[in-house]
Amino acid sequence: MSHQALILREAARAAATVREFEKLGIECFSAQLIETVWPQDLSELRRSIQSLVAGEYQWLVLTSVNTVELIATILDGEALPDGLKVASVGTKTAAVAKERMGVVSDFVPTDQSAAGMVEQWHLDPGQKIFYPHGDLASSTLATGLTGHRLDEVVAYQTVDAPSGAVPLRSSEVPAAAQVLAPWEIAGNLDRFDLVVFSAPSIVRRFVELTGDTLVERVQNIAIGQPTAQALRQAGLPVDAIASEPTPTGLALAAQELIKK
Repeated sequence: MSHQALILREAARAAATVREFEKLGIECFSAQLIETVWPQDLSELRRSIQSLVAGEYQWLVLTSVNTVELIATILDGEALPDGLKVASVGTKTAAVAKERMGVVSDFVPTDQSAAGMVEQWHLDPGQKIFYPHGDLASSTLATGLTGHRLDEVVAYQTVDAPSGAVPLRSSEVPAAAQVLAPWEIAGNLDRFDLVVFSAPSIVRRFVELTGDTLVERVQNIAIGQPTAQALRQAGLPVDAIASEPTPTGLALAAQELIKK
């Protein structure tokens, strides 16, 4: 029996997950519901990165690949100081930080989330920390770092796609990708067995596009606990949560669902 999945992500970023799903015999479509774009005012961010390069911070916190890409773009090859320590939310973010900025993460939680960082990251008091993040970031990590000198800066914004704004990263659609436009989702939802949600903001946009449409055959996969919580709050079922927020983790979740 063949299965079809809708991966709610930009086609280029969904490509690795598509490859893992195809190994399981799952035909995939992708749909981009949100975009990450540059903030209109970069002055505060640039000042903070200059301070980072000057060695004024003891820690840099990286909670997404988007943040890594943005900092690397602004640095434009300029090196970070040797004494700077880096905390990354997960293995993917750590890997991209090493590739794009040449830094090795000093801390990566086993629970790859902001809550996991708060629980597992044990710092000496009074550390000076630079924490750039998106405009929709929860307060979990900032609250957990109370007692330290924390500089927070909104590094990018999340908007509905297509927006016409300048994207944080431009990428080409893979040649073999099957892509749905956001407005095509509601009319095609009943063809899918699985829908993959990769962020709480995507859940919000999905509900805006589909209303209260529920298709019995569709099973929802969340990339992590925050996304699962967003699905529940929206009144949508959570059929599986990836064991780790990676293409492999999502594929393992999908495999368990299609066995049933």
